Amino acid sequence: MKKISSLIFLSLILIQAMGQEKLSLKESRKLALEYNQKIKIADQLISENQSNVKFAFTHFLPNLSAAGSYNYYHDIDDISLPGGFLKTASSLAEAQQGNFTGTSDVYMPGFNLEMGNIDYHSANLQLSQPIYMGGKVRSAYSMSKLGSEISIYNKKLQTSDVILETDQAYWNLVSVKEKVSLAKKYVIMLSILVQDLKNAYDLEITTKNELLKAQVQLNQARLDLFRTENGYVLSQMSLCQVIGKDLKSDVIATDTNIQVNKNVVRADYMQKALQNRPELLMQSKQVEISREQVKYAQADYLPQVGVGASYSHMSKINKMIGSSNMLIVQANVAIPIFHWQERKHKMATARFKSKQIELEMDRTEDLISLEVQQNYFRLQEAFQQIELAKISMDQANENVELTKNSFYEGLANTRELLDAQAFWQKAHCELIDSKINYKLSEIEFKKSIGDIEI
Repeated sequence: MKKISSLIFLSLILIQAMGQEKLSLKESRKLALEYNQKIKIADQLISENQSNVKFAFTHFLPNLSAAGSYNYYHDIDDISLPGGFLKTASSLAEAQQGNFTGTSDVYMPGFNLEMGNIDYHSANLQLSQPIYMGGKVRSAYSMSKLGSEISIYNKKLQTSDVILETDQAYWNLVSVKEKVSLAKKYVIMLSILVQDLKNAYDLEITTKNELLKAQVQLNQARLDLFRTENGYVLSQMSLCQVIGKDLKSDVIATDTNIQVNKNVVRADYMQKALQNRPELLMQSKQVEISREQVKYAQADYLPQVGVGASYSHMSKINKMIGSSNMLIVQANVAIPIFHWQERKHKMATARFKSKQIELEMDRTEDLISLEVQQNYFRLQEAFQQIELAKISMDQANENVELTKNSFYEGLANTRELLDAQAFWQKAHCELIDSKINYKLSEIEFKKSIGDIEI
């Protein structure tokens, strides 16, 4: 019977383990980057801008177009012109005025033209090549390439945001898991004390009041354990939401051994931030685009030169007009002369916009510098917090042992032992929080200097 019970218990453990999915931090990041919609949108934006670069480049190349038409006229009335002798006038001026004085002996015969149904077709092939458009084509191409670079930096920005969000969810899960283990140890510690007090009460060595104090503390610890376990489930759901798993998935964080070593931050971390932050890189490209927009606006008021050639063919129209072919070669030059200072105002508008973007970039640099410095200080404070938490934990361990020995020797009361155990639980909890806080401060600092590794 014992063997059967053991087999059933082992089977239940195996079934539960099969339903669990163990994930490292690196695996969680990978899943989050594959799932996140912002990353997918950023990828689409990169593809869009790459196509836009190719489109802009086509404006350097010749443009060949063809056109054709077919015309059909149904049952057109016949044309009839009667014959007659031509009229005369005394002078050309009189004839132009319609003043005719007589009739000549020159006879113009009439004619009848049968029309009926008429159909004909025409075709045209045209080739054009811009030579100089005031720099507009080159500026448009440069802006498209800058836009493509911006989309790449945008993906880097979105990636760093997703990694930060994933790390926060992952380390929160680790934190709550550690707190669940701590809460269970605390419940066991209090349960032992309650049992010892109950035995002492049965032997009439202690009072009912001392037992009740410990039982109340145990009940509160059990409630806290229940809440912490619920928090662990919510933390699992939060991580699943970030990495694209079903919210009911039983994910297990494997990177639970939090090793913290004092970070050696390079002295040039501020300079590195100003060089690597995607936001600044994007804005620097925006500044370049604004300068190209000034050139683009200026191009409208510079000479424009282009050449082209066309070939056209028209079929014959019944017996009236024979077929024809025509080849045309042309060169076009357009020179703006006077636009009521339109150029001056349009250029001024473009320059003012460019200056605004430059000033906005300066402001962003200041804000990022402040953010980096704040994150640097938080990282240093987080390390100091761990060192102090370790000292507090060691003191709490020593205090609970000394108080426990004193309690069983009759030198300390129940309240003193309960307080020592509560301080022990709090110290361990603060150490967990300080380690998690350090890991989060570390990733936030790396993100602020543009140094997140995927």
